[in-house]
Amino acid sequence: KNFIKWVDEGVSLSPEVVATLERKLGVIFPSKFKEIITFHNGGTPQKDSFYYYDEFLLRKVGSGVGGFIPLVHDEYESIESLVFSPPEFFPEGLVAFAETGGGDFICFDYRQGKDNPDPPIVYWSHGADIGKDVSFIAKNFEEFLDMLQEPDEE
Repeated sequence: KNFIKWVDEGVSLSPEVVATLERKLGVIFPSKFKEIITFHNGGTPQKDSFYYYDEFLLRKVGSGVGGFIPLVHDEYESIESLVFSPPEFFPEGLVAFAETGGGDFICFDYRQGKDNPDPPIVYWSHGADIGKDVSFIAKNFEEFLDMLQEPDEE
C-alpha cells in the first residue's frame, strides 16, 4: 500500500530539517508525508492524477500533482515560503504541499487546529471566488496517496 514510483525522485532531507519547519509553522505533518519528504523532497510521483468535487464549479473534476513542493530552500517556492508569503487570497490555516501546475495548490487543512497530525487534504483554486476556493479531496494524506492514479486511467 502507498508504494510510490517517482518520475522525479526529488532530494533527501534530514528528519531534523522537517522537525525544525514543523516547529516554525506550529504544525505536525502526517507521518507518511514526513517519510516521503525525507527521501523525495520536491519529487513528482508517477501516479499523479486524482478526481475531486470542485466547490466553485459544482462538479467532479480531474487534476494532477505537478510535484511535491520542496520543504525549504528552493529558488522558486517552498512550503515554508508559501506559508510566510502566501499567494493573494490564500486561506489562513492551509499549508500547501503540492502544486498542480496552474497556480492552484493541494494543501493540508489545519483550519480546525494546527495540532491535528492527520489533517484533511484540500484543493485551493486561485481563480475561484473566496468561500468557494477550497474543495475537499481526502480525509487525510494516506487516503490522498491511495487516490492517485496513472494520468490516463479513468
